[in-house]
Amino acid sequence: MNQAAIIGVGRVGGAFALALDRCGFAVSELVTRDGSIPSIADDLSHALRLSDIGSSSQIDAEIVIIAVPDPSIREVMAAIRTRVAEGAIIFHTSGSLASDVLIGTGQTARNYGSLHPLIAISDPISGSTAFSGGYFCIEGGEEAVAIGRKLVEGLGGQELIVETTKKPLYHAAAVMSAGHLIALHAIAMRLFAHAGIDASTGKEALLALSQSALRNLGTSSAEDALTGTFARLDIETFRRHLESLDAFGDEISKDVYLDLGFASLGLVPETPENSVARQEFAQELNMAKAKGK
Repeated sequence: MNQAAIIGVGRVGGAFALALDRCGFAVSELVTRDGSIPSIADDLSHALRLSDIGSSSQIDAEIVIIAVPDPSIREVMAAIRTRVAEGAIIFHTSGSLASDVLIGTGQTARNYGSLHPLIAISDPISGSTAFSGGYFCIEGGEEAVAIGRKLVEGLGGQELIVETTKKPLYHAAAVMSAGHLIALHAIAMRLFAHAGIDASTGKEALLALSQSALRNLGTSSAEDALTGTFARLDIETFRRHLESLDAFGDEISKDVYLDLGFASLGLVPETPENSVARQEFAQELNMAKAKGK
């Protein structure tokens, strides 16, 4: 199977089209909501057909990739169900939804799957180059998973196989490691600004700190990579942090600090030497959290 149709040619769909074309797959059809010509069409090497979602024309590709917003996936699948070739493998690219949203009444899961690039895609061109070496979550029926693995291999990516029922949990983890990381940095930058640090310099400093922490995580376990106040069980510094956060007056910042503090403390193994200090730290965390409720 090396012929693919892309349904929805935005950032993700466009990136898939360009990347698949570059690694030898024939992108034979681009399907948009209104049949308009996507900006990437001229960059594809194979002759292709353009159509709109409401068209009645047959989609002959062996592989169909639906790359539309999550709320539209069911609607789009219903619109093209009778147009796809018999035996075609159909994927959607949602991170949180599983393949069961594609399956029609009386159909089996075998040919349906989800193929989610665990990559931040801001535009089709840069996104397509990031596929090589990137991770892809594959989930679905037996045949779909097998073809998904071949696609990922062809793209030069790495696979993550997830059970259908665990797909939302996978996506929650992805959001925490990417989107929430950005939100966490935004909070830290606000605190830096309140401390009188220039915004541009503060951003560079915090990014450098985060990058050094992530490098440590790349070569160590989370427990060994953890440094700072919670790793040292430095309760006096923790108390000063709370005083400063109370003075800052932003409850979200304080809640995030405390919630991640519980997670950080959980990475510190209890030993005979630190048992008392660790328990005292946990008690103060609990009291601070209860005080904020």
